[in-house]
Amino acid sequence: MGQERVYRSKKFKTWYKTLSEKEQGIVDTRIDTYIEKGLLLKSKSLDPGLGLYEFKWGSGLRVYYAFLEDSEGRLMLLLLGGNKNSQKSDITESKNIIKKAVIQISVKKKTKVLSTRRKP
Repeated sequence: MGQERVYRSKKFKTWYKTLSEKEQGIVDTRIDTYIEKGLLLKSKSLDPGLGLYEFKWGSGLRVYYAFLEDSEGRLMLLLLGGNKNSQKSDITESKNIIKKAVIQISVKKKTKVLSTRRKP
């Protein structure tokens, strides 16, 4: 397996900057595990139609993401982060981000949303 591609949305980057150094390290470790090994640890499907998933931790921290595919292959799109208290609004906002991203990217690169089925 080659190195996985990851794109961070503006909203994800803004949220990430609000985290403590320790929390940033926790998030980075999970994302690095995906980039380096293709492993999705403690991941949950939230909306099969949009391919929306979340990573979550016992502390309540969450990262919302989706997979897209273009001529270069698979791309992980980090949409937004949040916590247990903001989960409902974060999921709604993540759905809006993915819809906008698909439109923007598909116009540029003919990208499509991947199915929610993971590769074996």
